[in-house]
Amino acid sequence: MPRRRADFLLEQAVSAFKAGRPGDALLAAESACRLLPTEALPALLRATIVQAARPALAAAAWHQAWCRAPLDARLQDGLLQAWLAQGDTARVAALGPALLPARCRDGSHASLLSALQAAAAAPPGACWKAGDVIEGLLFGGPQTLHLQDELTQARYQLTLPAGRFRVVPPQPDGVWSLATAAAPLPGSPLAFAAPGAAAAPAAARDAALAVVIPVYRGLASVQACLASVLASLPHNRAAAAVLVIDDGSPEAALSAWLDSLAAAGRITLLRNRHNLGFIESVNRALRLPGSHDVLLLNADTLVHGDWIDRLLTALYSADDIAAVTPWSNNGEISSFPSIGVAAPAPGPAGLRRLDAAAAALRRGGMGADIELPACCGFAMLMRRAALDAVGVLDGVGLQRGYGEEVDWCLRARAAGYRHLAATGVYVAHAGGVSFGDEKKLRVRQNRAVLLARYPDYYPDYQRFLRDDPLAGPRQRLRARLAPAGAAQPARGRRPAAADTPLPSGCRRIAVWRHRHGAAHAAQLLRLARLIAAPRLLVIGDASEALWRTGVVDLLPPAPDPAAPADDAAPQAAALLDDQALLDLVGCAVVLAEDGAAAPAGRPAVRLDAGFDAGAWLAAWLAEPVHGERRA
Repeated sequence: MPRRRADFLLEQAVSAFKAGRPGDALLAAESACRLLPTEALPALLRATIVQAARPALAAAAWHQAWCRAPLDARLQDGLLQAWLAQGDTARVAALGPALLPARCRDGSHASLLSALQAAAAAPPGACWKAGDVIEGLLFGGPQTLHLQDELTQARYQLTLPAGRFRVVPPQPDGVWSLATAAAPLPGSPLAFAAPGAAAAPAAARDAALAVVIPVYRGLASVQACLASVLASLPHNRAAAAVLVIDDGSPEAALSAWLDSLAAAGRITLLRNRHNLGFIESVNRALRLPGSHDVLLLNADTLVHGDWIDRLLTALYSADDIAAVTPWSNNGEISSFPSIGVAAPAPGPAGLRRLDAAAAALRRGGMGADIELPACCGFAMLMRRAALDAVGVLDGVGLQRGYGEEVDWCLRARAAGYRHLAATGVYVAHAGGVSFGDEKKLRVRQNRAVLLARYPDYYPDYQRFLRDDPLAGPRQRLRARLAPAGAAQPARGRRPAAADTPLPSGCRRIAVWRHRHGAAHAAQLLRLARLIAAPRLLVIGDASEALWRTGVVDLLPPAPDPAAPADDAAPQAAALLDDQALLDLVGCAVVLAEDGAAAPAGRPAVRLDAGFDAGAWLAAWLAEPVHGERRA
């Protein structure tokens, strides 16, 4: 039924849009988007309507459409053009090159290249893997390129003509970057080296473990992260070395600051000649010789106290534990205060309180570490024996970042290992600093690889979210923090709509948050059967009898931004919240269940025991509107 109803709504939206009734068209398209929250076509239609009727909202509409299908060239072009229309060339320059290799490969790159040129961000070409060779496309004239193996630093110079090219790497396995003198081509690096046995970073040879932190941009975040890590080291019994990988940062101030830390002996610093992405930056560290555990840490985190010792305690609580991950405000499966829901990162004082509470509960025997299907890679301590058995992260099948820790954890599970949430540790995590808009693309690409390799993983993950084995430890942590509480889930914000309603073919009476089977349902059905000219906009759910009256527009409620999220799923399906839609479609009056909250700033007619549909409708139609009766 939702499929057929959505198809009907899409037909209505197209018809209304062609007839010059964008209010009706947007309402139908939004309803279809909410009924089919993962499909791109309803969102594409909605974006097209919004672009024509409310240009200020076009970029947000196209972004939500693109998030549903990041590999769709039509949606990519629509998004970039919307950004260009609002002057946001920086986002075009950031995302466009990441889209270019696939578009060049299938020959659909002309419109994308035009958008990049308009943003003054067009690269000279792009490259990609084709089996055991490197293929690419150069624009304009011949180019002198440098082919570098990021594993051995071997470097070769090539001169290639404009157009398509093929290059056979000098060695069959390596991590190859193809670059001009100025920058690598989009698509670089290209990994041909399969995950082999890892070696602990050289910086950790005399330490219990190495804290490996890849860095790309965000000077303030990196400074805060490293300050917290370095300040914590004296509070831990375990000796830990800090290894930072500067992944070709575009921020000169950040690179210079890292140089000063390295010169002072506070960190060991590796610097990539070109930006390799998270996977191959970490692998560069893992492939260095040594024999100790590795703690992967994102550069937008904050840590506290003896966090390393507590993670090690969890890791070595059994011989078959491969990796552990802590609580976090933004830790996906190990998020607090709600599973799968990102909350604002606490500051230093909030972190101290959260981490101390988690540590006290675990030390007091009031909680246990919980087995996970996979860890979240923002902070993941990996056992050396598991690294030896499983190898490094997979940069061959997975691109740049996202999902690499899941793949590693599932390879470790296949080798007989388990993974734990270390419930005695809390790490703050801002999230999304490095990849920006590119994240959606990489998540979608890498998720497809994981689905093919591990068809049972995502059902297991969803089952974990539903069953929530961490509910007990989470509730105890909440209680420990009461009454002041911890960070609360971040509520999603949607663009505000202009107050002026869009042209529509009828007036509407809104029914706010209606529930099928509510006490007033019979009166609402009677009202629908009495109506001739206006329509009912029912926000909520409705019986089949109400739907079949033919005067009802049914809008499922906007998704709850605080509901558990799957990082690979589209953004919340609603472009506008319910109240903004009431404004856009010009609802004349709002009916609301007695005792229920009504939309802010709007008087509501209460559907209580005394509501009489016939009497109310007659009185309402008799009221003057601009000097005339409604009827």
